[in-house]
Amino acid sequence: MELIDRYVHAVGQHLPARSRADVEAELRSLLTESLDERAAAAGTQPTEALARDVIREFGPPREVASRYNPQPQYLIGPTLYPVYLTVLKIQLVVVAGISLFVLITGLSRHPGETRSFFEVVLRAGETLFGAVVDTWGVTTLIFALIELAVRHKTDGPAAWDPDRLPPVQDPDRVSFVGTVVSLYLLATVAAIFNFFPQWVGVLAVNDDGGRVVSLLEPGFRQYLPFLNAWWAAAFVLDVIVLRHGSWRRATRWAEVGLDLASAMIAGAIVLGPPVFRYDHFVKLGIGVVLALAVVRAGVRTYRLLRAVPAREPWQAR
Repeated sequence: MELIDRYVHAVGQHLPARSRADVEAELRSLLTESLDERAAAAGTQPTEALARDVIREFGPPREVASRYNPQPQYLIGPTLYPVYLTVLKIQLVVVAGISLFVLITGLSRHPGETRSFFEVVLRAGETLFGAVVDTWGVTTLIFALIELAVRHKTDGPAAWDPDRLPPVQDPDRVSFVGTVVSLYLLATVAAIFNFFPQWVGVLAVNDDGGRVVSLLEPGFRQYLPFLNAWWAAAFVLDVIVLRHGSWRRATRWAEVGLDLASAMIAGAIVLGPPVFRYDHFVKLGIGVVLALAVVRAGVRTYRLLRAVPAREPWQAR
């Protein structure tokens, strides 16, 4: 039955991928048995109305998912923890790769020198450890903030309507993992540009190890207020969409507005005075971003103007 499929799918969205299929199969079986028993007691065939009553008694999807996932409370929270752990692993691989590159380059500068070999290896190890601690610490803080921003209040049994469950194949459904990663990247980029602008650059290797050559000149700070406003607006939009669980017409239009705002900021930087080291090449890349933002805004506007507002019960009215 479609309503049961929608409910099971909604519950599965709040479960870890490794256990999702098993839980969905068990939950679907329980719901079907409950529906058949209720239909038999009423002397009728299973109907959408009976299915609605059964689902309402089971409770909101997030509440049901928590029963199937009785994990201890992590610092980040069980819903975000799998994404958080994946980000940490990716960071470890990236930092280790950069450290290995610096190590190999440093050793190539002192072939056959035992003392230099140990010095380079020790320096690379210290750099790797410090970078991992710094990046993991910042990542933990950012994910804790995301947890606070997207945390849902528990709905009571009477506070939700099974008819508002979205279909399994819903083009407006939000990718939970993708949106959380987007939130993380927005917060990370904002933190780097505001507090660690020296990290925005290219890696250079010398006899003392590796260092980042900053691309930003002091004049770039004049654009930070506009960039911060854009990052904040994009973060808030992602939080709203994630809490709703799907895109709505208003949030789609807000997305178009952000595209146009990013194009305006990029245009001001490109047409403004030099604010980068290697200014011509950096602005060439920003120009590409500007063109993509304009095209994307145009495509999204076209789709919104042609789309007929949905009237399904799971869509916002």
